[in-house]
Amino acid sequence: MNDILERLLQGNRRFALGQTRGADISIARRHQVSNVQQPFAMILGCADSRVPPEIVFDCGLGDLFVIRTAGHTIDEVVRASILFGVKALKIPLVLVLGHTRCGAVSLAITRRRQPTLDDDTACIAEQIAPAIEQCENEGLALDCVVKAHVRMTVARLENLIRPVSQDVDIRGAYYDLNTGLVEVL
Repeated sequence: MNDILERLLQGNRRFALGQTRGADISIARRHQVSNVQQPFAMILGCADSRVPPEIVFDCGLGDLFVIRTAGHTIDEVVRASILFGVKALKIPLVLVLGHTRCGAVSLAITRRRQPTLDDDTACIAEQIAPAIEQCENEGLALDCVVKAHVRMTVARLENLIRPVSQDVDIRGAYYDLNTGLVEVL
């Protein structure tokens, strides 16, 4: 499992240094993966346009099974997608990817301070609320809340995935928008 995580981190280091290999998005690769997918990792990440996992990890077609929602929140469809990846595709690594300046987490913090905000985002804020509570002693610092939310999401995934598979490595990580580097939590 560590080899798979290291493969992701090596790709991330290339990306951060501006030395990407040019992930394989060729016609030949497209044909190679057209009939079967065998991604080596699943990324549950934020929908933020600045954090595209395939680019951040210098990966090509068919390499990653990516699920993205605001603040990497999990609903029924996301749970089913994760289980599909684990059970049907036998993906050996699930990585929860949070990031600096996360708008969804910032919204949840603001919503906590001003509960009358838009109800359309309530489901996002509700999932992030436990992380906010955990970071109240630190003045609700955004980085603290994002990292706490990543760790709590990893714990949720442990509860979801372990009854189905003991062979999956579940990790949390934090992406820095400035440096381009991913830190494993």
